[in-house]
Amino acid sequence: MLNVKDYMRKTKYFHYFISFLIILCVLIIWYILTIIIPSNVIPNPIEVGSAFIKILIEGDNFGYNLFDHIFASLIRVLVGFYFALVIALSLGILMGLSKKIKIILSPIIEIFRPIPPFAWIPFVIALSGIGLVSQSIIIFIGAFFPILTNTLDGIQNISPIHIDVAKTLGSNRSDIILHVVLPSSLPSIFVGIRIGLGVGWMCLIAAELIGLNEPLGLGYLIKFSADMGDYSLSIVVILLTGIIGYGLNSSIKLIEKYKFNWRDTYLKH
Repeated sequence: MLNVKDYMRKTKYFHYFISFLIILCVLIIWYILTIIIPSNVIPNPIEVGSAFIKILIEGDNFGYNLFDHIFASLIRVLVGFYFALVIALSLGILMGLSKKIKIILSPIIEIFRPIPPFAWIPFVIALSGIGLVSQSIIIFIGAFFPILTNTLDGIQNISPIHIDVAKTLGSNRSDIILHVVLPSSLPSIFVGIRIGLGVGWMCLIAAELIGLNEPLGLGYLIKFSADMGDYSLSIVVILLTGIIGYGLNSSIKLIEKYKFNWRDTYLKH
């Protein structure tokens, strides 16, 4: 008879197997479609695999390999995301704790929040040129608002009962903020961080497509390969962009799972 751990392990492996079968089916359908509908723009999976090996081993026309492009893109997104994280968290906490600050800042934030980050690209490039600064600003804009809004929502949605209990036990305002408000809002904050990092990653690729001061980055590689007619390499980088984005999102999820494993226990009961 299977115990709970064995059952969960087998279920997990079964899900992996189903995911593998789906990916395999997609590749087969993709290959068949390229045979039925020949196109110079859409390469078949074998050509994409060959392009992946070539960029991995030989590199591009400028001598950069795939890891150079990945590293350059990751550095850019982390710089912009870091400043978005620090400023959005600080501002979200202040707005959540102070009604006056929220009333003053909310109209400004609500005006700028719906504007797509890509709309700022021409203005940012004109202001700061092409390079790390302009790309970081675009990433900052994309990541800032999801982190800010989720931080604010997390603080505002704290149960008043928790605060009342803390006051009954003699906690002062500082204790309530440090030991009740912030810990209770962390799940919502982490959701904002995951969304913000994903949006920042998408903004990075768009920023790299527009302009760079050096031929490095996944967005640049997509545009350069497409301009050269090497659509196999473009598909490689597009898929790789999705895989890296998935990896970044999964990394935050792992931290969430480790930090908030009590939620699984609670839900099981």
